[in-house]
Amino acid sequence: MASAPAPAPALAAPTLPVDILEDIFLRLHEAADLARASAVCSSFRRAACDRGFLRRFRSLHPPPVLGVLAFENPGVLLHAKPPHRSAPAARALAQAADFSFSFVPRGPNYGNRVWRVWDALDGRVLLSMNRYRNTALEDLVVCDPLHRRYVQIPPTPGELVASNRCHDDVDFEPFLAPALKEEEMHELSFRVICNVRSSYKVVTLVFSSVTANWRGATSISFLPDRLVDNPRSLVRYYVRGCFYWTCASVKHMLLLDPREMKLTLVKLPHIELPRFNHKLPVIVDAGEDKLGVVTVGYMNNTLDLDCKTWWNNDDGMEDWQHKIIPLPELGYEWYIKGAADSYLLLKVIRKGSEIPKQVFYILEVKTLSFERLHVSVSDMGFGPPRFFASFPPPLSLPTI
Repeated sequence: MASAPAPAPALAAPTLPVDILEDIFLRLHEAADLARASAVCSSFRRAACDRGFLRRFRSLHPPPVLGVLAFENPGVLLHAKPPHRSAPAARALAQAADFSFSFVPRGPNYGNRVWRVWDALDGRVLLSMNRYRNTALEDLVVCDPLHRRYVQIPPTPGELVASNRCHDDVDFEPFLAPALKEEEMHELSFRVICNVRSSYKVVTLVFSSVTANWRGATSISFLPDRLVDNPRSLVRYYVRGCFYWTCASVKHMLLLDPREMKLTLVKLPHIELPRFNHKLPVIVDAGEDKLGVVTVGYMNNTLDLDCKTWWNNDDGMEDWQHKIIPLPELGYEWYIKGAADSYLLLKVIRKGSEIPKQVFYILEVKTLSFERLHVSVSDMGFGPPRFFASFPPPLSLPTI
């Protein structure tokens, strides 16, 4: 009796080249989809966890907003609530993280003063007990509220500030910046930038967690043209890896590319600004390689969006294109409270209400989708709120 033929050997699953895998993964819409794909096999996981790929993925798919931190109200995260799509993750974050920053020590000279939020980026928060910008910030701390870890930033060297100091009063504007590409081999790396601003000049200092030192990086003078009357009135926005500053009465914006550490002035589109200074031009990522400038419309029920293609921070010769974005509710007063990447934080209150609730919405400019983020009976106080939009990588354990 003839024996049964031996079973054919199992064919190995075809292996796709890494560049094709990355192109496929870049077409996924959510980070959760990427996480599920990475669990399929080891080759998928290697491709999805590559740092260069993750940089590209985040640039195309910024993480959804989980909440907003207010400068004046330390310990308060206005986190996303239903029906916002980020509500489950935001609720878990609010329960697990310490946004009172009780794990960060304070010096004996600070008494009852509390930590205040100066900036937030990639899930990390920059704190100081100093409320005012016109005093040197000597107590800067970068912390991770989820893992309750922190790194204390040394004071800016006096000689470095003095050598760049102007003849009149200055203020200090510290904020977080991503690590340089050559620093990314250090998994926990980050940078802190501090602008020293006078009435006619901006000097930029940079701290690197890799070198643990401050250095002078760049500067710009607004003389003799005075295209910016008062640099201390500029408001900062972070879009597509670069920083932009605008203010109400200025026809130019200030641009800092943190990779090249170069400050430049770029002409804004002609904008008919309303009378009220809370309706300032805001910089956003408008999608399709376009940079957007947003203001609240004159009748307060629309947003005006001017956008143009923006390659490598070169504004080129293309004209700004104007669009009108209708706001979903009439009979309300709209305010732009903040912006980051493609997201706008909008506050709305009912006109004529004596004690109105503050209702906050998130508008994603790329898709023009509105989502209610939070309802509160109190405002956010002084200073622009900061978006908390991702879970942070852990910082190193404290050494002090």
